[in-house]
Amino acid sequence: MALIKCPECNNDISDQAEKCPKCGYELKKTEEPPKDTKKFKGKIDYKYIILGLLVVVVGFYMLNQRNSTQTGTSSTGSGSPAPSSGTQPSGGSSTPATTPGTNQGYVVYNDTNLGVQYEIPGSYGTFTDNNGLTYVGASIDSEGALIPYIVLGWSDSHNNPVQFLNAFTDELRKAYGEVAITIDLVQGTLGQYSVYGIQYTYNSSGHLVVDNRYATVINNKIFMIGSKEENVNQEYINDIIRVMFNTLKGGN
Repeated sequence: MALIKCPECNNDISDQAEKCPKCGYELKKTEEPPKDTKKFKGKIDYKYIILGLLVVVVGFYMLNQRNSTQTGTSSTGSGSPAPSSGTQPSGGSSTPATTPGTNQGYVVYNDTNLGVQYEIPGSYGTFTDNNGLTYVGASIDSEGALIPYIVLGWSDSHNNPVQFLNAFTDELRKAYGEVAITIDLVQGTLGQYSVYGIQYTYNSSGHLVVDNRYATVINNKIFMIGSKEENVNQEYINDIIRVMFNTLKGGN
């Protein structure tokens, strides 16, 4: 046993003492074990996970775009579509006017971005990006559209729908490698337009993407409507596109 100085009052005390007899300073404090704290995992925001997938799979919307730096050319420029760089295209969302359409549950949307008019479901929103494309979908906000969605745009790099879709197929294969054509090129009349269509499936970031593309010619330019879905093509999406073509006006 030895004497030590109390660090509080400087009194001589035994090194075995638990506290100073003079000032009561505790020399051997019992340390409490640290309490376990619950680790809270942040809630996964699946919206932005899907949005990331969306950006990957919609980067080459039309054959007139080359957008590897996210600045790109306008939707009326020449060139071929390129995959997105991975950043969400900027733009703005809006809620369509509530003018009742000719189809039950639909409203007339005056698409000033594309200079056309068509009907869409009354509960749907729209988004316009800086590349001149319009997105239509049930889940729209200021950052874009979530799958499933519909995309519309112009291209003046081709005036033949078959050439347009064939070139688009080539660009898909450059971007994704294995691209299956699940519905080969077909032609039909929708409204006043002769429309060509094709359906693809491919994998992107572990997700099976179903990509439908439809093209027609208006005033010697290609007008394209496409849809993006995951795993399966749903009939209600096809119905919406059918109504869009049947009510499509403008483009002069």
